[in-house]
Order: sequence, then structure tokens, then C-alpha cells
Amino acid sequence: MKKHIGVKVFFVSLLTLAVMFSFGFLNQAQAAKYNLKFQMAWHTQHPEYKAYQQFVKMIKKETGGELSFTIFPADQLVGREEALEGLKKGTIDMLGSCSSYFHGMVPEGDIDWMPYISLGHRDKFYDFFNGENEFANIIRNAYLKKANAVLLTNILCSSSGVIGGGTKQYPTVDSLKNIKLRAAGGVNTRIAKAWGASPVTMATGEIYPALQMGTVDALLFYAYGLKDYKFFEVAKSFTGPAVYIWADDLWINADAWAKLPKNLQDKLKKVAREWARWASLEYWPAYDKEIEEWGKSKGVKFLEFDEANVAKSRKMLEEVWDWYASESPDCKRLVELYRAEEKKW
Repeated sequence: MKKHIGVKVFFVSLLTLAVMFSFGFLNQAQAAKYNLKFQMAWHTQHPEYKAYQQFVKMIKKETGGELSFTIFPADQLVGREEALEGLKKGTIDMLGSCSSYFHGMVPEGDIDWMPYISLGHRDKFYDFFNGENEFANIIRNAYLKKANAVLLTNILCSSSGVIGGGTKQYPTVDSLKNIKLRAAGGVNTRIAKAWGASPVTMATGEIYPALQMGTVDALLFYAYGLKDYKFFEVAKSFTGPAVYIWADDLWINADAWAKLPKNLQDKLKKVAREWARWASLEYWPAYDKEIEEWGKSKGVKFLEFDEANVAKSRKMLEEVWDWYASESPDCKRLVELYRAEEKKW
């Protein structure tokens, strides 16, 4: 009898241990899931926010839910111009925003906003910026050193152009001279000055009434603004080609990155690049084309500088490149490397 009791106690003990271990493994599996605080500069109706929804879906599929995000759109946690500093400190784990907001902190990252840098070769520039080469490494190392941030990728978004207020049209570079041209600061303002225009800086929300009242004659902005910000109601011309492409960037805090297991790091980097290449080469060009067709239906006239005017504009904007190269030794080297690579395209 005692022998049977002992056997029963033994098996009960084994069963108890098995249950304990199974719960232990379950808890470990649950603990292996990672959630990142992800702030974006874009509000929920912005076309780039909609592109990021695809990124989130791709991450979920690739990682089987092991990696997820708590998303804070429209700079909800940290102000737009302080967001990279917030990422550096770990207030947020990931950030989707524009390098141009942080030129003072990391000027090297601003090169994808330079005049005509991807005109006619979006694909080649995207691959160069995101490749394994000296050019890309300078930018990545600058963010890591100055912002404690791992740059995952950049996204080449909407094409910029000159949106003419009222029925005004600007078919040549000379037609821009002395006009009041809204520019967003940084590279934008330097482009406006190099063209001989008088740059005016104002928040996006102030543009519509400024066009309406004639406070500005035109603006350097993106095609999607005609629809998304209803500029088509007070502006009836858009002149290309894109003097620059506004670029979005995706970073993760270096400490948050280090906490991810290697397999999730690899998957995050892989998906970020695949998604950004799709957004750069398919999503945004298609969206710009859609906006153009829509704009024409609303009476907006789309113009293009001819080759002579593009060449003249390029020459005038060399001073913007000279300014950028003077910002740091690494900026100078980036310009050299880009110029050498561009000749191959």
C-alpha cells in the first residue's frame, strides 16, 4: 500500500513539475514579444501615414506578431522639431519624419533633399542611399553618433513644384524672379533665394489664406497639396519637374534596437527596405500621377520647365550644393561621392 502511495506521489510530483515548466515556457514565449513606441510626423489622413499602414502589416506578417508598434501620429509625444532628440533620449523608440527638420543636429542626413538629386533616377538614388557603400555609411554613422539612432531606410515621397496662386503661371526660371515664394526653410529657402525669389516662411496651415489674399504669389510644395490641402481652390498651376523630392526617414533608437534579438533586427531591416522601395518607386509616383489627373479635372494647369530652363536652374542652384558641402567634412564627402555615382546613371 505504501509503495502504491509513493508511486502516486511521484507521478503527481512529475505532473506538477511538467505544468510548472509548461507555464514557464509559455511566459517566456509571451515575454519574447516586443512592442515599440512609434511616432510619426504625419496625421492619420496624410498619404504617408497610409503608406505606413502597409509597413505595419508587412512587419506583422514577417514576424508573426513578435514585433508590434504603438503608433503616435502627428507628433503626439514629442514636438516635430524635437522628435529626433526625443528618439535619442528614448522617449520614443521609433520615428518616421523628415531629415530636414533636424538639419542642425545631423546635417549629413539632409542630402536627399538637395536640388534635383533623384530627378530621372529615383530607383538608382534609392538603392545608392540604402546600399552598403561609403555614402550610406556616412549617413548611418552620423545618425548613430549624433542622435543615438539607427537609420533603417529613407522614402522618396511626393514631387515638389511651384504652385502658382490664382491663375498665375511660372513656366520659366526667370518668371520666378522677385516673386513672393513660400518656402519651408532650410534647403527650400535657399532654393528660393538662388532662383532670385523672395522666400516667405509660414506654417502649412497658413498657406491657403496666404494664397487667397495674395500674401504669397506661389509656393514650393508638393503635388498632393493641391488635393489634400485644397490648394486647387486658390491656385491653378503647378510647374515641374521636381526641384526636389520630399523625403521621409525611418529610425529606431539604438538602445531599443540593441534589445531586439538578431532575428527581429534582420526582419525589421529587411521589411523596412522592401516597404520603402515600394513606397518610393510605386506608391508615391502613382499617387502623384493620380493627383495630376485629378488636378487637371479641377482646372489646374500642369507645366514643365523645358531642358534649357532645367539646365539654367541646375546652374543657379549650385550655390545650394556649395552651402551643403560646407556644413561639415562629411557633407562635403557626401557631395563628392554622389557626384561620382551620378555620372554612372
